[in-house]
Amino acid sequence: MELPTLLKLLKSLKEVDLFKGGITSLRQVIKDIGFVYKKVNKRKIIMERTDIALARCTFLRKAKNISDWSKVVFLDETWLNANHTVAKSWTDDTAQSSTKVPEGKGERLIICHAGTASGFVPNCLLAFKSKKTTEYHEEMNYEKIKDWFIGLLNNLKEPMTIIMDNAPYHSVQVNKPPNQSNRKSELVKWLSENGVTADIKMLKTELIALIRRHKPPTPTYALDEIAKEKGHQVLRLPPYHCQYNAIELIWAQ
Repeated sequence: MELPTLLKLLKSLKEVDLFKGGITSLRQVIKDIGFVYKKVNKRKIIMERTDIALARCTFLRKAKNISDWSKVVFLDETWLNANHTVAKSWTDDTAQSSTKVPEGKGERLIICHAGTASGFVPNCLLAFKSKKTTEYHEEMNYEKIKDWFIGLLNNLKEPMTIIMDNAPYHSVQVNKPPNQSNRKSELVKWLSENGVTADIKMLKTELIALIRRHKPPTPTYALDEIAKEKGHQVLRLPPYHCQYNAIELIWAQ
């Protein structure tokens, strides 16, 4: 975590030529947009992990290189209540112009969809009843999302860039390296399958060191590979940056 200061912010802005003024002008700008310099409670201040900042930079650079945004697909999941309706509507206060809504929220529905600049991709709505009242991500899994994802790919008529987040069911890895929590036999098996000589008699710490030395520099995701086989590419959102997913604007309506 890095503590934000005016000097650091000013330096960063000048490096990318986004601010011409000095620290006094920047302080006024910061105040004008609602920030206050004061004693903070329980260190509730804006700080950012460097790995997340790096992921954002990587995403934005790749997004900047997209030449045709009509060939970009955004996908996401959300939930709604079956009895959800608008709070306001045009009416003349007669019974005929009123909307009768059942009491209660109704059943909870989980939906998954994908869209482009032209609208939702046809025949790609996934909707099912929720069996829980907890976080909807708990009811999604890799097998369910994989089947839907393959259907999405089959509905795309040309190569596309697919933007998605890093939800666990989006991020199942191919040839995922085992870790300290795995059994020694699993560590040896992974090493052998990846062409590394290992013996069950070796210490677990030795096996882990070998895995760290020989594991791929970046993970390979199963959904990304499926998309690649069909001529598409996946661009993953940086963590905690759902604002870069255009379909969020649809969910918010």
